[in-house]
Amino acid sequence: MQKTILPLGLLDFSLAHVQSVRWGCHSRNLHQAIALAPSPAPSFEPAEDKNVFSRRRARRRTPGALTTRDSRKLDSSAVFKLPKSFTSPMSELEKRVLALQSIQVPSDVLDSQSLEATLVSEAAPRYTDDELLSVYEDLLEVPLAQEPVEVVKSSEEDEDTPAMIEVRQQVCAYIRDGDLGSAESAVESVKLSGITPPEDIINTVLGYHALHGNIERLERFMADILTGKPSETQRDLHIKSYLRDPGVFASRAFPTRAIDLLHMYETSGLHAPMKSYTRIISSLFSVRSSPSPPSISSTPDVPLGRLAAYSQAWDLFAHMRYVVHPTPDAYLYALMIRACASAPLSPEPERALDLWTEMLDAGIVPTKGAYDAVIRACAKAGGEWVSEAIRFARQMRDRFGGGSSEIGGEDLQGVGGPRTWTALLDGCKRVGDLGRARWILAEAVRAEGLNEEMMQHMFHAYASYRPPFKRGATRIVDDVAVEAPTVLPDQGEPLASATERSSDLPSVSADVSSDSDAVPTDLSHTDTMPSFTHLPPQSPGEVIAEARALFDRILRDTNPISHSSSDIPPGPLAGKFNVTLTPRLLNAYMSVYYSHASIESARDIFERLLSSRGIGLVGDSRTYVDALEKCALSRPHERHIAGKWADELWAHWEELERKWVNGVTETTMTARLVERAHTAVRRVLLLNNNVDRAIALVRTFMSRYPPTGLLPPARNPSSTHVDASSQDDTKKRRITLFAKPPILSTRTVLSNSSATPRPLVRLTSAVGPPDERVPPLLSFADVELLHTRLVEQGRGKEVGFLKWACKAYEGALRTRREAVLGARVPVREDVQ
Repeated sequence: MQKTILPLGLLDFSLAHVQSVRWGCHSRNLHQAIALAPSPAPSFEPAEDKNVFSRRRARRRTPGALTTRDSRKLDSSAVFKLPKSFTSPMSELEKRVLALQSIQVPSDVLDSQSLEATLVSEAAPRYTDDELLSVYEDLLEVPLAQEPVEVVKSSEEDEDTPAMIEVRQQVCAYIRDGDLGSAESAVESVKLSGITPPEDIINTVLGYHALHGNIERLERFMADILTGKPSETQRDLHIKSYLRDPGVFASRAFPTRAIDLLHMYETSGLHAPMKSYTRIISSLFSVRSSPSPPSISSTPDVPLGRLAAYSQAWDLFAHMRYVVHPTPDAYLYALMIRACASAPLSPEPERALDLWTEMLDAGIVPTKGAYDAVIRACAKAGGEWVSEAIRFARQMRDRFGGGSSEIGGEDLQGVGGPRTWTALLDGCKRVGDLGRARWILAEAVRAEGLNEEMMQHMFHAYASYRPPFKRGATRIVDDVAVEAPTVLPDQGEPLASATERSSDLPSVSADVSSDSDAVPTDLSHTDTMPSFTHLPPQSPGEVIAEARALFDRILRDTNPISHSSSDIPPGPLAGKFNVTLTPRLLNAYMSVYYSHASIESARDIFERLLSSRGIGLVGDSRTYVDALEKCALSRPHERHIAGKWADELWAHWEELERKWVNGVTETTMTARLVERAHTAVRRVLLLNNNVDRAIALVRTFMSRYPPTGLLPPARNPSSTHVDASSQDDTKKRRITLFAKPPILSTRTVLSNSSATPRPLVRLTSAVGPPDERVPPLLSFADVELLHTRLVEQGRGKEVGFLKWACKAYEGALRTRREAVLGARVPVREDVQ
């Protein structure tokens, strides 16, 4: 019989179930008979016994006769026969079974056994065919053959032996002492002994090289020690060394070499970890503006500035998600959201919210840094986005804990941290919400978390605040006590009579700035002047008093020796305003006077703070530009004082501009600030009817920054001989100097060439980032007032000159734009 693949116990169970359902009787376990049947050994018969016809004749039967087959003939086949000397291994068991069958069992015992069997069969569980099939599938599942596991004995170099521990300690000690040569020698000695140095020891030395920007020593050490491909940590340290190069890190230059190395790893199939991309993107966002003096912007080696780096950072972010890491982590998301607040042209809160939603959809839990970033992006946009920033601040408080208190109608108690306070103050100053800004300042002072940027935003909030009280809308009455009638306010007769009685009194009207003249100018009395009550200042004088008290507190804390006074107690706020006094903070403080004080008061404070006889603070180029623009916006009765102050400011400005033209890059001056300064001083001269000097300043500007400066010569000028075929190219002025470098090319490619590695996917438009290397120029909007005065005076010659100047700059700028957009990228000379 054919052997079954089912287990014997399962076969019994199945047969018992089928027979109990169909016939309700017992059956013998057939598999036992199969198991007890002897397995016949193969025995071949002679060839003549295998004759088919002889076998047919042997099988013929007499019709109508029944024959009984012998069991011995059933077991043996015609082809395979058992030998006569064969003894079955189950013969002994068969004899015992036959002996048991020969025993006579009493009838009462048989009846009781049959009754028990019937009850058991009736109580047996019933299973459907599907249930049995599932049981069969689980039981008959053939297990996979287990492959032999090779047990490899760990080698001596993989074990952390005492000698290796000693080497690790020596390397750490050498690194701590700054003895880098001994640390490298210790690692090299381990390799020379035939043992591969552990990766952590190698990374310790590489980390020191990367931190100090030792690119050459790091690459040489990697070539000498590493036998295979560098690991992810080692690739990250290699890229970090290029970013920490003193020529890039200290000067905040464009990290071109680090980006090239990153793309080189991608081309070789060794992708850098996400940390490396985050490092480069963070370095790109910190690149300073490109220098735009004429002496530098006209040279071929013009460095890429902040605008180009900003666009490159977003392109690298998209490239990373397309090539290597499709899902950024929470830190990289926070970095990109924070970058939306410092966009070159204007903040991008919509993009910030898109990244925030994308981060939440990816299942990434936002961190405190991510909340601070989205709050900053929304607050910096101003307007309606400030309320959105406050909403995120509440969510941040609810997620990370904090108290609750109603302040100014908004629930912001418990929102803490210098970054959060700075972002909210930035939003408050853009909407003029001084009440909430004062509360945030109080929270920061209580937590001793003030910094220079927070105080800068605070002074800007004072400058943008518009107090409700205006002296021009009030009337001053006599000091004689006028008893108020005891009537309700809605009864208009007593109010009308009071108005009639005071109508004959002289009314004194003043503008917003006249009230600030009554503010004391002695800095020693400012501690007791402002009250800092719950209500914000109600007049311009109170605004200036509070701002002056805060700035004096900063002066006392930053330089307590020169501003100490024995008769004034330290007070509870002593030492809590110890922030860095920078030119930006000085400019923010002066903006309060430019908004709420007269020009005479602003001039006195300016001279007291910046003169050597006063406090002696140092300003920057923006300090003088803001003062010149304040003079340009002076009122009619202040123009004489504004003219004198503008002459003094222009003398200092000429010094700074001369240094900038000569190539001094330490100044904060830019081409756009130069344009603003010249426009402001021309307006001051025109307000004082000095048209001739304004025309002279325009001629000076054109001689210093000619229109041809927008179109410097090509990098590789042709020879003096120009044939007819190249005349068209000369007319087009193909400029390779301002062509986009390969790293900023927006041409679509599918693979990264080793010659010009760059991002494969970009978020920057095909036009590219704005060109911040444009020298100072003259537009018609800058000289519109001068043009009007010349037309009024009928000076046609000067009007023609002014039109020619504006058209010359306009045409040069158009030619420059066409040259930049249509220029061909020069091939690198080192690429064969």
